[in-house]
Amino acid sequence: MTQRNYKITDKEKAALSVTRLFRALLADELEEALVRGRARGAQYGKGMTVTPAESYSSEFMILLSGRIQGVREQKNGIVDFVQLFIPGEVCGLDIACSSTRRYPYRLVALDDTDLVFIDYNGIFSGKVSREAEQKLREGVTQTLATESLRRLHKIDVLYRRALRDRVCVYLMNICTLSGSKNVELNMDREQFAQYLGVNRSALSHELALMRRDGLIDFRKGSIKVLKEL
Repeated sequence: MTQRNYKITDKEKAALSVTRLFRALLADELEEALVRGRARGAQYGKGMTVTPAESYSSEFMILLSGRIQGVREQKNGIVDFVQLFIPGEVCGLDIACSSTRRYPYRLVALDDTDLVFIDYNGIFSGKVSREAEQKLREGVTQTLATESLRRLHKIDVLYRRALRDRVCVYLMNICTLSGSKNVELNMDREQFAQYLGVNRSALSHELALMRRDGLIDFRKGSIKVLKEL
């Protein structure tokens, strides 16, 4: 698949209406915001770069399907896993709100991915009612706060020196947020290892030990927490 732009449909607008950013808006307020923001759909094939590192953009993205991974590639070939975005999540809003508007990492599609691009300044331009603008700004604040918490959770994970501690803190953070002991990783073993900043074989060995100790069980793409970690 090659990258393709298209006009978003009513079905896609319905998906946008339930995101944290837009869910307080009435249908006509959302429609006006999308028009002002020059919303456009885009499709990317698996492995394609969505946004290069150091690129400038005043647009943010909302995922409709697929996954996007933020990666930072070092000169020695090591890839740092910055963040993972799944359907319904907003990506790049922090960049669009920043003074530089430059991405410090590369965004790559992990699957065939559908996105909606929206210009940040555009959604507040033109004739906007006070009520609609307040809803939009509250949506932006909540979205940025959620993203900030996700990054704090990752710092909390990487702060731990022992691999088991990193795994445990990651799993308990997700369990606390979701209210479930079943953790959907939304990434493969290699990507999970990159996220934790460890070697894949070391991670596989540690997960096997944790299963042996009766702490967790796992299958492809998910981990079930069996005991308090």
